[in-house]
Amino acid sequence: MKWIFLTLLIVYCNLKFNNQAIANVIDVTEPEGEISSPSSSECDDGFYTQSWKFSLSDDSALFVKVIEFNITSCNEATLEVQSFSSSIYCGTQTAPTTIFVSETTDITFTSYTPHCSNLFRFIYKKIRITVTVLTPHFQHSVGEKITFLIDVKHLPKDELHLLCSLNCNRVRVQLVNTTEVASCVLNQPGKAQFTGQCESAAQSLKIEQVGEFHLENKLSKENLNLQHVQENTFREGATFLNDVTVTYTYLYPILYSASIRNSSVTTSLSPKPFDLSKYTSHSREEAIFQLQPQQVVSLGPGQHDFHLVLQNNVSYVTYTFPIYINEKLGTLNVTSINGRFVGRYPHLFPVQITLTQGTPANITLSIREITNGKLIPSENVTISCLSTISCQRIQISMKPPHYTKQFRVAAIAKNDISFVEGISEVIESVTKIYDVYFDSRRVFSGMSSILHIYVKGDVGNYDLKLFINGTLEINTPLVIQNKTIVAVLSDDIPINVRQYTKFVFDHTFQTYGMYAIL
Repeated sequence: MKWIFLTLLIVYCNLKFNNQAIANVIDVTEPEGEISSPSSSECDDGFYTQSWKFSLSDDSALFVKVIEFNITSCNEATLEVQSFSSSIYCGTQTAPTTIFVSETTDITFTSYTPHCSNLFRFIYKKIRITVTVLTPHFQHSVGEKITFLIDVKHLPKDELHLLCSLNCNRVRVQLVNTTEVASCVLNQPGKAQFTGQCESAAQSLKIEQVGEFHLENKLSKENLNLQHVQENTFREGATFLNDVTVTYTYLYPILYSASIRNSSVTTSLSPKPFDLSKYTSHSREEAIFQLQPQQVVSLGPGQHDFHLVLQNNVSYVTYTFPIYINEKLGTLNVTSINGRFVGRYPHLFPVQITLTQGTPANITLSIREITNGKLIPSENVTISCLSTISCQRIQISMKPPHYTKQFRVAAIAKNDISFVEGISEVIESVTKIYDVYFDSRRVFSGMSSILHIYVKGDVGNYDLKLFINGTLEINTPLVIQNKTIVAVLSDDIPINVRQYTKFVFDHTFQTYGMYAIL
């Protein structure tokens, strides 16, 4: 029986020890409240421990104000406050009137007797600083004023004096009150940090809230100064890949998207990481859009509108500019539409240019005078054709040489990948009649009538044949001279009379009726 008794005694001692080590922990979540010692019924077994845990972070601190403290003996009970250090209050070590801590804190009450009621009572407040972005709430732009609300919540009225500030863009804004609106301007894109901070030197207390947001540049055509260039690269199989490169003043961030010819071909580029050195030096950035062979084939040769959008969360800019998909040029034909003979200078004559294949093309035309059997270059005219259809039929009016009668029209067509030449047959400038107007308002039967004929033509000698009802009635030389009297406005006829020379003839119509005049 003796050995059995000893075994039971050992078990009882172990149970007593484990019971002392277990504490009831309450995680305090309410921002403010009151805590007091338990009732005697809760600790009637002679031993009781209770812990209140106050979880704090950088933006918060704990204020405790002791209302009652009646622990007179450390052998009966203790009140321990443990944060970065531990303080035990009992007996002669009475608790202070106020306690401030800025780290996670446990307040533990331990009673060693059944008499634990009315030993202490205190109120607490979790002091917390908040920093709220008021305007703009989203989508922050570089150079734009950003407004904050700094507010300290659950602040004791008289026991604590805080000095608060807002740190933004490395600038410290001192606040007068613990609830105040402040603002700052940030001049650099990317992540920006702001800090609201309050501190008390008397209590060695500091609370702060750190936040960040994303800043973006507002894009505009003025600050981007965008330029573009197209590069054509020859590859095997006669495929030309068209790289469109745009350069602009570095801003951040930028998302690129492009479409060609009513969005039949689209492409995009993602933003690159922020580069501080490029931003501060205002360097030029480039984005390259490469058209793949299948995209080039689907578009076809010629000029196409390239629609480019540069955007971010706070702005966007659109551009439209032409790009060119080149096709090798074929034969270049040059023809005088009116044949070999054309009018004298300064009258224009029409020329037709035909490219049998290829586009786009810049075409330069020149008059090459024939002097002593040699071609002498003269005035040049440059035109462009931007599609297959337009390059296959081009018409342009040109002036013949001032004095030379015989000449040719030479043409040179080129694009980024090919070059061709063409020349017309011999063309000869001659005196020419351009228009004749017959005025029959003064014609009467049975008597001599006056026939007015208005002629627009070059200075020179001509033959006039006037047929009436198929019979040649007038056959006479007609001379246009520089000093020939021109028609006047009082003639009241539907032509620009200043460009015409008037000739007057007499003729007698024998009978009334209709006459065909040629």
